[in-house]
Formats: sequence, C-alpha cells, structure tokens
Amino acid sequence: MPTLLVTVYNTPHPHRGLSPLYTLHAEIHPDATDPKKCWVVMEKFGYWDEAEPDPKKQFKNEVNTLSTTDPNHCLTIGESHEFIKKQVLLRASQGFKCLFTLDPFGAPWFKRYEVLSDGSWREVLD
Repeated sequence: MPTLLVTVYNTPHPHRGLSPLYTLHAEIHPDATDPKKCWVVMEKFGYWDEAEPDPKKQFKNEVNTLSTTDPNHCLTIGESHEFIKKQVLLRASQGFKCLFTLDPFGAPWFKRYEVLSDGSWREVLD
C-alpha cells in the first residue's frame, strides 16, 4: 500500500489550465527482503489537464523521474517521508512551490500549501 500522494505545481491554481506537476509517494518494493527497509520513493512528472473530459486521461505525458528498481535502495517508512520532504524542497527550488495533499476527512478533498525556502509548508486558504 503506498503512502499518501504529494503533488507540487508551479502555479497556485492548477485547475485553471494545463499545469506541469510532480507527484511523489512511497510504496513497498515487491522484491524487498527487509520488512522495515522495504519502501522506495516514486516521482512522476507530467501535466494536469482539468479540461480533459475523461478523468483517467487528465494526467498527461506521465514520465517517471524517480523509480527505484533495485531493492538495495529500499528505505524505512520514516526515511521515505524524509526523502519525499527533501525532494519537495528540491522541486520548490525549481519553482514548484504549490503543494497539494489529499485530505480524506475534509472538504475539499485536498489541502493546498506553499513550500517555503526553509522546507516548511504554509497552508494556503483562498
């Protein structure tokens, strides 16, 4: 079972047009031999197209930018979360400062943040 998905955009309003994005999550490597160090971080780059009528086709030009295939690179779940935080900070330094996370208990079903230069997140309400 993967961790929650984190998505970073270079625009605060990605649903208003075709928007570049990176998505990150960690998942259990199928060939992992250590029950604790079994997680790998995955990252994809592409474009979100809210105008696409087919929801399954809204993520366009999907490209893996991080995809560990060697179980020797497996991490613990805590290390995976730290790796994702560092990768989000890297993407923020490249202009992808608008972070969205799933909020299964709220409405809307996501929360939006701005990634600050120190790596912290500031919730954006508007």
